[in-house]
Order: sequence, then structure tokens, then C-alpha cells
Amino acid sequence: MITIPKNYIHFAFDPHVVPCATAYSGDIVSFSCQDCYSEQIVSDGIAFSQVDMKRNNPATGPLYVNDAAPGDILRVEILDIALGEDGCMTAREGVGTYEIHGTHCRRFPLKDGSILFDRGIRIPLKPMVGVVGTAPAKGTASTQVPGRHGGNLDIKDLGPGAFLYLPVDVEGALLSIGDIHAVQGDGETVICALETSGVVRVKINVLKGRNDIPLPFIVTPDRYLSVAVDPSLDICSVQAARTMHRFLMNHSGLRAEQCGMLLSLAGNLRISQIVNPSKGCVMEFPRFLIGERFEL
Repeated sequence: MITIPKNYIHFAFDPHVVPCATAYSGDIVSFSCQDCYSEQIVSDGIAFSQVDMKRNNPATGPLYVNDAAPGDILRVEILDIALGEDGCMTAREGVGTYEIHGTHCRRFPLKDGSILFDRGIRIPLKPMVGVVGTAPAKGTASTQVPGRHGGNLDIKDLGPGAFLYLPVDVEGALLSIGDIHAVQGDGETVICALETSGVVRVKINVLKGRNDIPLPFIVTPDRYLSVAVDPSLDICSVQAARTMHRFLMNHSGLRAEQCGMLLSLAGNLRISQIVNPSKGCVMEFPRFLIGERFEL
């Protein structure tokens, strides 16, 4: 198995970044990741002024996939996520959703499958990956930004058992992963989730000749999720819904009005995050409900 240490980090998806490891389609790769604050919040209550936000959202990689060429799709299967012993988060005035005064940096231990929060509150762990993406064909994309390439998606469904489909826009795809969350709610509303270092183990496969998959796209054991990002929630919510609508029409043989009715009955349109430069929405629909034909 290929292992990438957590010191191989960068802060932008860039077609010119030198890869730190290589793999082939079908390989299993472990990405060792720093937390989103580059492990700078070392103690509970540390002053936020000690945190260098230029080092926000380090991504481990990139990985060069030998048989990936522009026009292919890279399927990333998340096999498991090993978390650190504790995690950190911040709540800060002027960022996120809430009216909070001052800046607050916290660390919380992880024990027996839960976060040990204040006043004896325990929150079950649900590990996920916040940042996972490939390099764009031109220019760079900050690891703080989501987009067609993936990037800072912050979708809570990207945990063990999920498949993420990403575009290959450059030779080798240049896959990077980071920003592990011990748990996150939809919206990530305070500005972050419980951020932790850890190890993400994935299986990568190159898919050729597949033009039936919208990108990025997520498949979990029981759901399909279309993904959309835009500075406007109004726009990205409609994009996510319409992407899933087209997906169902392409894979079920049902008519447009039938798919629309089904999505209104059994689909869920969700806000995935509202704190990144572009907001995120997903439209989820149950797998196997309508006898769809889709090859993973």
C-alpha cells in the first residue's frame, strides 16, 4: 500500500505542483493529513492570534495516477478514516453564521466513539473528508474553495463507504486529500467542524469513456448525491436539483415529469455548507428505488 506522509502538503490545487507519490488504477493509498489549521491549535483556549491562517486547509499530495488522462474520471472510494486522539474548532466574531463576540479556540478529546464536549455532552463521531480534489487544467484553486474539481466540498456524506467521482483535467489527475472532520453537521455553520489530524485510506480507479456521470458526484451505500457550488445558495440549490433530475432521466428511462415528481417525493435537497467562498448544496436520492441502471 502507498502511504503519503502529512508533511507533503500544499494550499492550492495546481497542475504544476510536483507529485509526491505515484499509483495505478486499482491501488489503495493512505493519505496522512494535518487538521485544517495545520496543527497550530495545540491547546484548549489558545489565542487565535497565534494561528497563521495562511496555512489554512493543507491538503496532502498530490498523487499522480499513472493511467489517468484528461477526459477520464477518477473514482475515489473512501475505505476508512483513522482519527487523532482529539480535535479542535473555532468560533469567531465576524465569520460563520452566528452573532459571536471574540474568538474562541477549543480542543475536545475523542473517546469511545464520541466527542467529549462541555458539560458532559457527548456527540457521536461520524468521520468524513472535507477536502478532496484533482488539479484543474489551468490556473490554481485554493484548498479553501470548492468547485468542479472537488476541493473544499465539506459534505458530511464523504465518509467510509462513499465513492466520489472527480474529473481528470491533467495527466495523472493530481489527487490531494485533507481537512478531516470527526463530525460535521449540514451547513458547517460556525465556520468549521471538529477538525482533526488523521489518515484517510482510499482506493482509486480510473474510469474511461464515461460521460454519464455529472462531476463531482457522490454515491454512498444507499444514496446518490449530486453536488453544486455557487456564491448564491439560490443558484446552487437549483443546480444540484437539476443535476440529479438529469441523472435520473439518463439512468432510469423515466420521463422528465416522472423524475421531477419522484424527486419531490423521495429526494432531499440539502445545504452542505455555507461558510466557503462558494456555498454548497447536494440533492440526494435513494439508490435502487426506481430500478435505475448505473455502474459504479
